[in-house]
Amino acid sequence: MRILHLEDDLKDAELIREILLLEGMACDIVRVDTQTAFVDALEGGDFQLIFCDYSLPAFDGISALKIAMEKSPDTPFIFISGKMGEDRAIETLKHGATDYILKDNLTRLVPAVNRALRELSEKMERRQADEQLKESEKKLRRLSSELLAAQEKERRRIAGELHDTVASSLSAIRFSIEKILGQKDQNEQTRGELRDLISKVQLANEETRRIMADLRPAVDDLGIVPAINWFCREYEKTYSHMHVEKQIDIAEDDLSDSLKTAIFRISQEALNNIAKHSGASLVNLRLQKGKSRIELTVRDNGQGFNLDTSRRGLGLSTMRERTELSGGSFDLESAIGEGTFVRASWPLA
Repeated sequence: MRILHLEDDLKDAELIREILLLEGMACDIVRVDTQTAFVDALEGGDFQLIFCDYSLPAFDGISALKIAMEKSPDTPFIFISGKMGEDRAIETLKHGATDYILKDNLTRLVPAVNRALRELSEKMERRQADEQLKESEKKLRRLSSELLAAQEKERRRIAGELHDTVASSLSAIRFSIEKILGQKDQNEQTRGELRDLISKVQLANEETRRIMADLRPAVDDLGIVPAINWFCREYEKTYSHMHVEKQIDIAEDDLSDSLKTAIFRISQEALNNIAKHSGASLVNLRLQKGKSRIELTVRDNGQGFNLDTSRRGLGLSTMRERTELSGGSFDLESAIGEGTFVRASWPLA
């Protein structure tokens, strides 16, 4: 155990060394008695403890403590001094000292050292656990990001498959039926059945294309602004009792492709949640570029919910996760009878 001891009295320093050795504490004590030597030792050595006299001829303990807190903040700092009033002792603790011991009561030295080392060990263990937790969270965020990217890739693949197979086949079927319908040898009943079949094929084709659009949003081809406009139009067609007010004040060049996808998906999830749970008739969607951040907000006039007691659904978790994985921050406000407000924002690059 290496100890840095700021002490101008050699006899006091030797007495403290002997007490530690008698208690079986093997230690290497580096004694210094000036500010320069103290700073040099701190910068060049790895110490487990710092002992310090309060009063020195050209230096004082509080100044030494401040230096130690700056250069080696984790190292326990114990004052070992002559007479020290209660106010002065309290002052040392306020400034960050681990303990203080009077030279006429050195029986407290070993217990104080043991306690300081135990607290240091516990502190290091907590820090290590925190670092491991942060590393685990970092890995989890990376895996979540990779999962979302893989999900988007798979959605695009499925949309492509639907386009090349199902949608194309439905179009071919409709063409064949229309060709048969054009033949003159069909009776009126058969013609009616064929027309009905064409309508069903058309509905299936439109539903397939709707699914394709959900899987592969228009943002890929058109950009974020046309994509949101398109989605809001389709949303109002599906939920005719709801009106979406949009305010979009942003240029395509302000956003990366990955952020465009995140914003579209968050908007999509927010509006779908409103349709499922809110009972709202009006939605206000805003996407704008501020001085330092890009902000997306979605507000509805629905029934709202209690943030403290209501169970959070997967949709809210997904929106938060998408926002944070893309480098943003996510906020949610709601109250019974006051609707819900969703905000996602990202710092400008």
